[in-house]
Amino acid sequence: MRPDGQFVASESYSMKPDTTAMEQLLASTPPSLACVQSPETPARPKTASSATFRTDPKLLNKLNESVSGLPEFIGEISVDDYFKHVLPPLPSHLENKVGEVCNILNENGTYNTTTRRWTQFPQDPNAQSSHETQVFLPLAEIFDAIVQAAQQLEPGLEPNFKLVVDSHATPMSERGGDMRPDGYFEITEKALNKMRKKCEVLMKKEGWEDVLKTSEASHGTTNEPKKSLQPLTNTGEKLKRPPPPPVYGITAPQEFKNQGFTENLENDIIKLMWNMSSILALDPCRRFTLGFTIEDRWFRLWILNRGTLLRTQAFDFIKDQRNLVTVFLSFAFSSAENMGWDPTITFSHRDSENRRQYNIIVNERVYKTVKTLSDYSADNPLGRATRVWKVQDAQGNTRVLKDLWLEHDRLEEHKIYENILKDVENSAPPERKEKRRNTVAKHLLTPLDHCRVKVSGIADDDTNLVILRDYDMNKARTVALMSPSKSNPPKKQSIGFSFSGDQDAEFITHVSQDSGLQVPERVVHNSLQETKIPNDQRYHYRIVFEEYATTIYDERNLANILKATADVLLALRLIHSAGWVHRDISGGNLYYHKERNIGLIGDLEYAKKVDDQLHHNVRTGTPYFMASEALSGKYSFYPITPRPQLPLDPLEEYESIPKPVPALHVVKPAPPPFNHNALHDIESVWWVLVYTILFNEDPAGPSQNTSARQDLMNTLFDGQMNNNLRLAFLRDPQFGTCLPSSFSSSLAPALQEYAANLTAAFSAAEMNYPIIQPLSNPQIHVDCTHAFYTEGILGEIKNVEMVYVKIRAQDVPGSGQKRSGNHLGEPEGSQKKKSR
Repeated sequence: MRPDGQFVASESYSMKPDTTAMEQLLASTPPSLACVQSPETPARPKTASSATFRTDPKLLNKLNESVSGLPEFIGEISVDDYFKHVLPPLPSHLENKVGEVCNILNENGTYNTTTRRWTQFPQDPNAQSSHETQVFLPLAEIFDAIVQAAQQLEPGLEPNFKLVVDSHATPMSERGGDMRPDGYFEITEKALNKMRKKCEVLMKKEGWEDVLKTSEASHGTTNEPKKSLQPLTNTGEKLKRPPPPPVYGITAPQEFKNQGFTENLENDIIKLMWNMSSILALDPCRRFTLGFTIEDRWFRLWILNRGTLLRTQAFDFIKDQRNLVTVFLSFAFSSAENMGWDPTITFSHRDSENRRQYNIIVNERVYKTVKTLSDYSADNPLGRATRVWKVQDAQGNTRVLKDLWLEHDRLEEHKIYENILKDVENSAPPERKEKRRNTVAKHLLTPLDHCRVKVSGIADDDTNLVILRDYDMNKARTVALMSPSKSNPPKKQSIGFSFSGDQDAEFITHVSQDSGLQVPERVVHNSLQETKIPNDQRYHYRIVFEEYATTIYDERNLANILKATADVLLALRLIHSAGWVHRDISGGNLYYHKERNIGLIGDLEYAKKVDDQLHHNVRTGTPYFMASEALSGKYSFYPITPRPQLPLDPLEEYESIPKPVPALHVVKPAPPPFNHNALHDIESVWWVLVYTILFNEDPAGPSQNTSARQDLMNTLFDGQMNNNLRLAFLRDPQFGTCLPSSFSSSLAPALQEYAANLTAAFSAAEMNYPIIQPLSNPQIHVDCTHAFYTEGILGEIKNVEMVYVKIRAQDVPGSGQKRSGNHLGEPEGSQKKKSR
């Protein structure tokens, strides 16, 4: 996020116009992208630029990615509906007293009832030539006056938020500072400490010995970076003022423009979207965030949660005194929960590496985070926002906790787990029911605790029923957010905001914290342009797993990887026989559990019954490991009947030009809808093994042709959804001389045999196309396992301790490097700085 600056509302600063200072301020503003004619008119594109913005490639790339993925249409609701369903409710002491507050403001001269304007705004913003920070700085004075008027009515009332207006300071976070809103609201420590009390009560009840004192800065100001830009006076001197609060202590970012609906509106929207989404991405304690934009006199309120993005119709904040007073009273005296904070996850402390750790409540039990394992999904503001932590319970046991926002018609993961085991048992012969169930259960991550998060303690947290207070989305007007959107090119179709048919669009790659290795992550791809408001009703869900294991990514012993992979295929055989497919096999959700010496399968979020065609039939998976057919979305192994040739008369064969063969009017059967089947899971396992031998080195006999390996890595693992070369490689996998000697002599031939078995199974499954019979060869799992898991191969590689390949596959153009903590089950003590 890039706020344009900050001023603390309770302090005043004199910023008179200065040509040099204003040029610097204006040069830092991103280019204009829109021209809007009225508050109700959709934005239209406009071309403009600034030198500073053009020369800031890092920020430019971030904003461009955000813009390219924004929903084309959003919901616009009335101001009254926003007040009723979104705006934090007024405290009971102020209910029905907005009019009295307005009377006090009228009497003390803050608002002039004759001119019908705020005294601090004698002119409209569009009549002023100063920078917008100076023009809208009086908002802080108005906010203070409104708070004081409320306190005059209720002397004991204390605000929980204060307004900050400044376009220079950068609120910092653990990832640095790249947001700079024109303004925002800063929460008080008292409000955050109040939210922490329930967690501390539970921790004392459970016997935690290190419950932190509430006096500690719960929003993380302790040891936060203190970098900030200072505003300039008219003499060019920097003003002394407190540094900005961290991102974890701010909300409701704001963007201002002097000119209303004539220029820079889209620029405002771009920055606001970046700032709002950054708050949700950076702070796991947020459920949603509010915001507002002002163009000249026109004021719009916004809300972004994990299911939808809404804005209000514009109102005249200078003329409509009551509306502005209502907004500022609500913001000032709101609870932390009503401004988007989650009271069930609170800041705990900073670890030895100065990383923020949290206390998280699941079913009235508290888990303390030890390390962030994954949070890349949270960067997508409209989606599941999956975060995963290594945690400890009150007894000191190490667990794994996952927090996410699920679509309202999706089953919780613990229920998917139970349904799979039930169907495995029911599909087995009577004498094998218990054995098969236990076998599958042994190779799945075990749910230990789970819940739908309850913020109020009563209702399940929900993007529509709770956050939007059951607003009827049918009442929202569908409007274009900016100019008509363009479909992303294939390389970027999985990047950015998701739509209702794109259930969890996420960035393609991130960098392993251990190795600096480029690591792929899940995307869901849907190229259809949506023409409706993105509104996925989602509920907040948490699950705790018993096992903390090492991912295939991070396991260094090759024999352990083969053992884990063989176990996975065994479990998949039973899961597939029960009519289920996983649909998201990758190196990040297959594990090796050292203590039990077994392989485990995790992340059942996308698992489904094969015959379930009712919901969410979209392509899902990690591009590096998705089956070739799943990437293309069509079947590729069915027999192609050659066009019959009519024989020529031997006497005429060389005496005349052959007559054209008449076209045969054959009616081709309609292609069946593509569905993920068991063979696609098995192919994903194959790609995990291919990835392993390409992205790792045997130090005892390293590759002698690293350039060839680099080329093959780039060809097969570019992370793109339109990679057609993977199918050709599956049909004929040739590794050449690019592998270490131990790999090329053992695993390369084994993977060729695995691929041959698999392609034969694909051909058999599609022999009667368009009828698809995935398990025509019921032994396919066993055949593939026997290809690589043999005594001979294990004997050759039993002592191989792999090291990461230093040369990485090429970055996906436009995707950027995605952050993450270590993968689930990262080896202890293996924390290394990320390689950028």
